[in-house]
Amino acid sequence: MRSIVRTLSATLALGALFAASASAQSVADIVEQMYEAYEAQASGIDDYTIVQSAMGMASTTYFVKETVDGHSVFVQRGGSAQGANMSFDLGSGDGAMGNIYEIGPDLIAHARYAGRESIDGASVHVLQIDDLSQVSLAQPPAGDDMEFQARTGTVFVDADLMVPRRLRFVGDATMPTGVHEVTVQIDQGDIRDVQGLLVPFHTTMQVSGLQAMIDPEMQAQLREMEQQLEQLPPEQRQMMERMLGDQLEQLRQMAAGTGDAMTVEVTVSDVRVNAGPPSE
Repeated sequence: MRSIVRTLSATLALGALFAASASAQSVADIVEQMYEAYEAQASGIDDYTIVQSAMGMASTTYFVKETVDGHSVFVQRGGSAQGANMSFDLGSGDGAMGNIYEIGPDLIAHARYAGRESIDGASVHVLQIDDLSQVSLAQPPAGDDMEFQARTGTVFVDADLMVPRRLRFVGDATMPTGVHEVTVQIDQGDIRDVQGLLVPFHTTMQVSGLQAMIDPEMQAQLREMEQQLEQLPPEQRQMMERMLGDQLEQLRQMAAGTGDAMTVEVTVSDVRVNAGPPSE
C-alpha cells in the first residue's frame, strides 16, 4: 500500500495548461496549442503554493518561476509535508508530464491522434503513445516493493481548456509474486481558475491488476494489520481507519479475492498565487 501512495508523489503536473482553441485534429497542432496555453498561464504567475492531502496526510509545496532554455518553468523551492509529498506542478519537469517544451517534440514524433472521447462531460483529444521507450513522458514511480515499467501511454487533453485531464499507463509491475501487467490511471477533476492558475482540486489515481500481488505473505501482512488495528484504543483505531479510508476496504476486498484495484484520492484545500514562500 505504501508503494501505491508513493506512486502519487509528483504526479499532479497535469493542470499546467491554459484555455486555447481545440479545433485541430493533429498531434502537432494540439501540442502547439498546449505551448501557447502554457505560456498564457505562466505569464501572470511568479510563484504559487499548493496545499493538498491524501489519506489524511497533508503537504504544502511551493514553486517559483525560472527561465530555462528561454522558456518559463516552475521549480519546487520549498514546502513542508506530513507523509507523502504530492506536488501539483506547473511544468517544472518533476511531475507526471514534466516540462511541456521537452515533452512536446516527443509527442509530435511518437504519439498518434486517436480521436475524441468524453470525460465527465468534457470533450478530450486522445493522444496515444504505443512505445513509451521513445518518449520522455515521466512515468509514475512505483516505490520499494513494486517496480513499474510502462510500455504504452495515453494522454487525454481537454479540447476546450487544453488541460490534460487523464493519463493512462499500461506496463509491467515486478513484485515478489512475479511480473504482472498493471494499468495506472490518473484523473484530474474539479479544475478551477485561481488567479489565472488552473488547478485540479480533485485527483484520483487508480492502479488495477493488483490481485496477483496477494500471495500468502501479503495475506499474512493484512491479517497482522487487522490484528494491530483491533488492539488499538478505540479512538486511535477510528483515527487510523479514517486515515486509511477507502484504501483499507480495497485491501480487504483484494485479500478476499473480490477486488483488483487500489484508488487513492488527492484533494486541494488551498492555493496561493504570487504570495511568496509559505513561511512569509
